[in-house]
Amino acid sequence: MKYKAVFTPDEGGAWNVTIPAVPGCHTWGRSLSEARRNIREALEVSLDDENRTKIAAKAEIEEEHRLPKALAVAIREARALAEKTTALRAKLRAMQVMAAAEMTRTNRLSLRDAGELLDVSQEGVRKLLA
Repeated sequence: MKYKAVFTPDEGGAWNVTIPAVPGCHTWGRSLSEARRNIREALEVSLDDENRTKIAAKAEIEEEHRLPKALAVAIREARALAEKTTALRAKLRAMQVMAAAEMTRTNRLSLRDAGELLDVSQEGVRKLLA
């Protein structure tokens, strides 16, 4: 089964969480991870089924975080930038490896000179070539 859980921060820094599709299914937690654990327990208690323990354990819980709009936008933009940063780091490393190999093997430059040109340490060049 799939359930949508709605997480709402309270004024004290904790999280209130509810599964609207299941009457009486609500709980809270001091942190998101605690609220996540607690909502599964609340689901188990709230279900009217003799297999509720098994249902709650296997339930797929889709999270919706109700945050102020400006904060939700900032989080979404930060995550997008983090993904771009990860991709750029991988591209940077590939370019550094290629350049380090070209400088040291083909052009016979020292590790020190290659590092200076790449703005990494001599040991950094050694790691790139490893």
